[in-house]
Amino acid sequence: WRDVYERDGALRTYSMGRKRTGKWFVRANTLCLDLPEPDGGCFEVMSVGSHIELIPTGTGLTIEGVLQPISDQK
Repeated sequence: WRDVYERDGALRTYSMGRKRTGKWFVRANTLCLDLPEPDGGCFEVMSVGSHIELIPTGTGLTIEGVLQPISDQK
């Protein structure tokens, strides 16, 4: 999977061959994703180097990933 966070707040997600779009924003020091259930919500962000963890503030699983520069402009 891959998430692309644009500077204007646009969000593109790619998972299992499917593209979805939404919005991202910061609220009370959390990263919030405006996506359909169950993928939306707000997360505490933890990072060490390029490794990142998104820890949900509500129910849900922690998301782990690697930060990389955008490799395309799709």
